[in-house]
Amino acid sequence: MTAGLSGAGSFSTGPSRPRALMVTKFVPIPADSGGKQRSLAILRRLAERTDLVLCAYDDGSADLGAVEKLGVDVRTVPWRPGPAAVARGLARTKSISAGRFWSAALEAEIRRAAAQSPLDHLQIEYMQMAPFADGVRAKRRVLDLPDVQAALATSYARARRLPLSVPFHLEAAALRALERRALRTFDTVVVVSEHERQRLPATVGSVMVCPNGIDMPEPLPPATSPTVSFVATMGWAPNTDAALWLGREIWPLVLAQIPDARLLLVGRDPTPAVRGLASASVEVSGTVDDVRPYLAQTAVAVAPLRSGGGTRLKILEALGVGRPVVSTTAGVDGLEDLVGRGVVVADDAPGIGRALIELLKAPEKAADMGRTGHDAVAADHSWDDALARLLEAVSR
Repeated sequence: MTAGLSGAGSFSTGPSRPRALMVTKFVPIPADSGGKQRSLAILRRLAERTDLVLCAYDDGSADLGAVEKLGVDVRTVPWRPGPAAVARGLARTKSISAGRFWSAALEAEIRRAAAQSPLDHLQIEYMQMAPFADGVRAKRRVLDLPDVQAALATSYARARRLPLSVPFHLEAAALRALERRALRTFDTVVVVSEHERQRLPATVGSVMVCPNGIDMPEPLPPATSPTVSFVATMGWAPNTDAALWLGREIWPLVLAQIPDARLLLVGRDPTPAVRGLASASVEVSGTVDDVRPYLAQTAVAVAPLRSGGGTRLKILEALGVGRPVVSTTAGVDGLEDLVGRGVVVADDAPGIGRALIELLKAPEKAADMGRTGHDAVAADHSWDDALARLLEAVSR
């Protein structure tokens, strides 16, 4: 077990500040995924308002010092999801995906943090982490769901034929059972969109919509070449499917009209199939420290999601630096207000291809759309605005 740099008890608790405990999958610095970006946004704002303890896994990349500088008491254990650990987690949670994130060592750290002094606020991130809340008392218990996992597993099952769909149907049923057990134990459940709210069981009580947001970056100068980018965690199944669809069915349509066009597939953990898309016109980057150099080359960003949940932080990131986005309806879920304000929607390969070709052939139009998208995100999608309701509840 790896202790946080601060150690238990090294942060003083003043009488005027509530005490909070946040539990999430991974230490969110570096914020190299959409989930970590949301967790970091919440963590920063909780740290401003409370004496905060963070309990999370260290996946080997965690920057504990950077989290400690925010005034957070960090408690971590190593991330070791081997077969034996997953089997123990499955026995504890009854779900394979939740079982991957179960650890007796992390449970012990959470219990020690909770027992140190009374908790005013318990913040659990992700349904898979909900079992860690069992037995943890707090004046307010909040479960934040970046996506609704049972619905996500169901979408995976529907996208596959028998017999490949069977494991996903079984996992969807296991996650629905976990939802029924867990959701009634929290005072508030937070989701990222009205669509995600509708995916929850009808019996859930208090549900709060806090969409994803962005800390606004500086806009980039317009790109000078016909380059398209898809930025995503390439090992996540919906993103893998999107990348393969883009590379195999959509990109050839673009090349037929614009032979010198380039496609950038940017993000960590690309599967062998995604790596196999690499060619003279397609670059598969793998893990990068900073996506801005890739967005600087980008004339048009694309989000060709056919399944999944939550809202796409990468769409906000692209618009934030002034890049227009071509997205599917599924990709823009929760960000529908941006359609026509920097985002174009198409849901089949020919439609996405046409939209990309039109914008690549009209760079001034693409630049104008990018500026419109930047202004729309700045006006309506800051993290402070997105999380306002949650932070108001914490401050009461």
